[in-house]
Amino acid sequence: MNEQTHDLERMLRNFAGRKGVTRRDFLERAVASGLTVAAATAMWSESARAAQVRGGHIVTAVGDGQSADSLTFGHPGNGHQTCIQETIRSKLVDARTDGGLDPMLATEWHASDAGATWTFKLRQGVEFHNGKTVDTQDVIDSMNVHRGPDSQSGGASMMAIVADIRSDGDDVIFELGEPAADFPYYLAQYLFQVGPSVDGEVDMSGVGTGAYVLQEYEPGVRAIGERFANYFLEDQGFFDSFEHLSVKDHAALSSALASDSVQAVWPVEPKTADLLGQNQGVNILSVAGGSTITMPMRADTAPFDNVDFRLAMKYLVDREQMRDVIFNGHASLANDHPVAPFDQFFNPAIPQREFDPDKARHHLEKAGYGGETIQLHASAAAFSGAVDSGVLFAENAKQAGFNVEVVRQPVDGYWADVWAKEPFVYCYWNARPTPDLMLTLAYICDAAWGDSYWCDREFTDLVAAARTELDTEKRKLIYADVQLILHERGSTIVPLFQNLVHGVRDRIDTGGDVLGAAPFDTFRMFRKWSFKEGMA
Repeated sequence: MNEQTHDLERMLRNFAGRKGVTRRDFLERAVASGLTVAAATAMWSESARAAQVRGGHIVTAVGDGQSADSLTFGHPGNGHQTCIQETIRSKLVDARTDGGLDPMLATEWHASDAGATWTFKLRQGVEFHNGKTVDTQDVIDSMNVHRGPDSQSGGASMMAIVADIRSDGDDVIFELGEPAADFPYYLAQYLFQVGPSVDGEVDMSGVGTGAYVLQEYEPGVRAIGERFANYFLEDQGFFDSFEHLSVKDHAALSSALASDSVQAVWPVEPKTADLLGQNQGVNILSVAGGSTITMPMRADTAPFDNVDFRLAMKYLVDREQMRDVIFNGHASLANDHPVAPFDQFFNPAIPQREFDPDKARHHLEKAGYGGETIQLHASAAAFSGAVDSGVLFAENAKQAGFNVEVVRQPVDGYWADVWAKEPFVYCYWNARPTPDLMLTLAYICDAAWGDSYWCDREFTDLVAAARTELDTEKRKLIYADVQLILHERGSTIVPLFQNLVHGVRDRIDTGGDVLGAAPFDTFRMFRKWSFKEGMA
């Protein structure tokens, strides 16, 4: 770094530390000084974290969690369980708010063989909570949990591209069966955490390298942890300890936040968010990030095995009404695929599907619908307001002569007993940083979490082609076709991209930009957030 660059960096960091300077103020000054937006964003986040203070015990609560939850790698995740896993363990890399990746257990990575080989250099001297030093075999064995025909992991479909994993000194080398431009982003998913391995067996009890050591864990109820003194990242892990609760009653969540019994909650019901925000000391944190609300229809079950019937269902959703009434504006319209409008691969040429009972009636007639009642299973586990949304859908469906019965399901057991079991349900998906991750996880043939059981070989082949295409413009063309197929033939209704609406006490410092791919700063809350000075 030359002296001029050093002076500029010092000047910008001093500016970032001034009282009253906002993120926008800083980015405008930094970009005008010659920094890229990505570099300026990273510097702002680092400066914000540098000002954070350590100490205090934080209590948080989330409106999901189930008694069937597990710390096992690859187990279907909800907000309660996944936040715990991301707190006690680490991955090779981590996602950033600007779409890039940060080093974690890996300090650097690069591709060779046109993207068919990826090498990750392992950080040295990292300790597990049990005192064992992380080595390449821990990484290899942890990744192999998701591989092979007997794997039950949700990451199995993403790891299917891996032909071999081996080590070379401090490097972990992934040999892929075909090039994959986005492969490092796969490893940023919470599924691919690293645990200690002994004789090829990975300890999944909760021992990790994360910022906090798990002290107590009662699935679907609560988790308690204390700061790990030997955590390898000095700019994370500010609280002395945490308690993370599962509170499935939304009124109880709001009451606990208002009384400061808990300092952060998710979700806040969008229709009551404004009212909750009027309580002294309460801020509403509504973060957009591409998370989807979905209504999967099992394509292996009649009448949803008929493409015309599925099209009729898509035309019966009043997306604007759902956004305004159910989400109180904390959402944006989606178009029956999971690629958000801000994504570089979004296809703007597909007309936005609108509520149209006449078109729905046309497709119902083509499908041979005979007036039978269809059940729609709804639960607050999917999202706050799911049952009310189902009632609106049923009322709108009457305009096309279609009969819907809304079946209210309890929160506990919904993901184990209803989702991906019943033919027509509500669901939500946290966003992924690339389309390939989301499509591979939930939409291709044999997807690990393919809750619609839809298999379209042309679609699956196109997703594979986009994965191996390193030319961005060519990938855009392929993804344009992928989105069109989902829009026209897919078996999942995607009506909205939802904001993640949290309630946070004003004595909490979020440490700069909040990543909106999933709740609680994409599950990084305990290692990124802190109390404000003197307010622990």
